[in-house]
Amino acid sequence: MSVKIRLKRIGKKHKPIYHIVVADSRSPRDGKFIEKLGTYNPHMDPPLTILKMENAVSWLMKGAQPTNTVKSIFSKNGVLLKKHLLEGVKKGVLTDEECNKKFHIWYKKYKI
Repeated sequence: MSVKIRLKRIGKKHKPIYHIVVADSRSPRDGKFIEKLGTYNPHMDPPLTILKMENAVSWLMKGAQPTNTVKSIFSKNGVLLKKHLLEGVKKGVLTDEECNKKFHIWYKKYKI
């Protein structure tokens, strides 16, 4: 079973809001899903994203593949950086403290 992290469309006509969900790649776009990771509202300026970062990183570490749009959202919110740092900890290149320190430095610099 191939698992994807993708957007599920909700909301009114011409005013979509999306849930970021983990789903089987064979299920339809707005169909069954395994877990909801957050929401994405593209109508706000800047777009509003609410994520469960630990759950998102956990699914990425298990091998779930994000779609291009979700990958972009994850990149802007630091999920891909956190995954990259945790892989370094797993390989023994970084310690857990160094991983957290690097992530907090990035978070202070790029997030408001």
